[in-house]
Amino acid sequence: MTNGYVSSVRQAPHGEKTRIQILDSAESICAAQGLEAVSIRAVVEHARVNLGAVTYHFGSKQGLLEAMFRRRVMPMNDKRLALLEECEASGGPPAVEEIVHAFVQPSLSLWKAPGCGPHTPIAVSQFLARAFVSPGEHDFLSKYYEPVRSRFIAALGRRLPHLELSELLWRYNMMVGALVYAMGGNDRMVRLPDVVEAPAPIGEADDSDQVAYMVRFLSAGFRA
Repeated sequence: MTNGYVSSVRQAPHGEKTRIQILDSAESICAAQGLEAVSIRAVVEHARVNLGAVTYHFGSKQGLLEAMFRRRVMPMNDKRLALLEECEASGGPPAVEEIVHAFVQPSLSLWKAPGCGPHTPIAVSQFLARAFVSPGEHDFLSKYYEPVRSRFIAALGRRLPHLELSELLWRYNMMVGALVYAMGGNDRMVRLPDVVEAPAPIGEADDSDQVAYMVRFLSAGFRA
């Protein structure tokens, strides 16, 4: 079966092909085993490249992790801003649902983006979950998220002017946390509790259903 990973590697020049191969391997390991499992040795074995290739392209494990993160999150953030600009261009403050949709949709549809696969959102959520609780969170947010964070908080503030800033920030951050969890996939979201016996099957939700669930819930939270 041909997926985004295969096609992106085949179309790239030789040096870039190796770089993509290394990043894809790191992403696959992260999605399957967690961020802690992404070691240089594991990536070298998975990608079937030599250590020098990883060092040449990324310098260190930290460089590899940042590159893995950047290639997914920066286009995702660009898409968020583009969707928000579309909402704002229609005249007047967009509805809360439109703002939330612009924030949520690129994340839950990330697996459809060029070069991505079904496990791409899981890998990104693993990275974000770790980054958002790390001691260097402020630097991380400033480097990768401040433009998006500022634009969306400002847009929500214009639509919900009665909310105090502290309240708005709490609600925005709860949206971020819920979204990072939801990026782990539908199975995570519909996992049944042990007290449920002989349950009826729960249907698979596609990404448009997941976006709709999130938009309804989060918009109600912002308005509460």
